[in-house]
Amino acid sequence: MDKTGMVGGADKQKKFHYDHIYFNDPQVFESILLLQIGDLSCDGGYVIGEHVQFCYEISYIVSGKGVFYRDGIAFPVKAGDVMINLPGERHDGKADPIEPFRYFYVGFNFTESMDGPKSLVHIKKMFDRIQHPVMEDDFGIHGAFVSIFNELINLNSYSSLMIETNLYQIVVMAYRNFFESRKTDYSPQNKTDESKKIVYEVIHFIDYNLHKISELTQIAVELHYSYSYISHLFSKEVGLTIKEYYNRKRFEKAVEWLKTSDMNITQIAEKLHYQSIHTFSKAFSKNFGISPSEYQSLYANRK
Repeated sequence: MDKTGMVGGADKQKKFHYDHIYFNDPQVFESILLLQIGDLSCDGGYVIGEHVQFCYEISYIVSGKGVFYRDGIAFPVKAGDVMINLPGERHDGKADPIEPFRYFYVGFNFTESMDGPKSLVHIKKMFDRIQHPVMEDDFGIHGAFVSIFNELINLNSYSSLMIETNLYQIVVMAYRNFFESRKTDYSPQNKTDESKKIVYEVIHFIDYNLHKISELTQIAVELHYSYSYISHLFSKEVGLTIKEYYNRKRFEKAVEWLKTSDMNITQIAEKLHYQSIHTFSKAFSKNFGISPSEYQSLYANRK
């Protein structure tokens, strides 16, 4: 799983590499031994570097395209594909020179004790039989990866449980992609439902990341859609533009903080990513008819 990135002596750079390594301290999650998990975004022509797999590895292509190699055999991959590599195989990969891939990956082994309610012995046997290691994802494996990354950078008392849950999801979803056809379920089945699903993702992202959003284009980047596309869907479904909804939520949060927080108006403006206290006060006054300081005084006098 060493990623050297060397091509004929020329170092092809990684644009971004978020890597968690547990080789010396494997994380045990009952039937799964987590060794490595990461997110790699490459420059055009980036080469991973051939190495022998000492564990199972599941990779998900987030964007772009390229080629992965298994024992010297090339397997083209594109956005939305899942690849599984097995212990003992020679593994390598190269990003497309024009549309280089970004991919998530997790390296793990199955534990020797594989009995109990979370046994994955059948999945291990089926993984070991895989002949063609690339399959288009049909089960939403992307979300399970993102959830683990979110937990790793925002650790709290239940992060270990969340990581375990999503790690099992990744392994099971990979198995299903290779060995089970997708069954009819409650997920969106037509364009209207799909549009509503995307709009919900936008609303959810704004609601839970309000103080982290400095530019609205961040939403599109994080959700992997074009901004013009989600803007059109959002306006059609909600009757507001994304900016109007975002500003409405900022006002709601501003009112909450003016009532309950120890932050001053300047700090609130900065926290909500207004360019200045003047910009914040002008926008607040236009929306409520009074300035933030006037609102704060009125609320204090009512208590």
